Amino acid sequence: MSSHMTSQPSQAPAPGAAPPPPAHRLRVEAEADPNLLLRLLEPFVIHAVMPSAVTCAADARGLTACLDFAAEPSVAERLRMRLMVTVGVRAAELAPARAPASKAA
Repeated sequence: MSSHMTSQPSQAPAPGAAPPPPAHRLRVEAEADPNLLLRLLEPFVIHAVMPSAVTCAADARGLTACLDFAAEPSVAERLRMRLMVTVGVRAAELAPARAPASKAA
């Protein structure tokens, strides 16, 4: 089972506006439980953070999910910690998100 969701890129900030928060990627390894995907997204709702991309794959070994999002570093770390204590989660690793590869014309 594999899925991928993306949101539309936001417009450039107005001149003088605060720069956007840094982009992060949370890679989560967990049990392959259908209810777990909802539990992975719940902390994002609580912290009002909209993931820009969510990919997941499940097999006999479990579920691997990658969640890309923009947030202040303290919020990103809080999200990682919330996921680490979620029942069924084995690991949650936070890293800077890579910029998507541009498509050749």
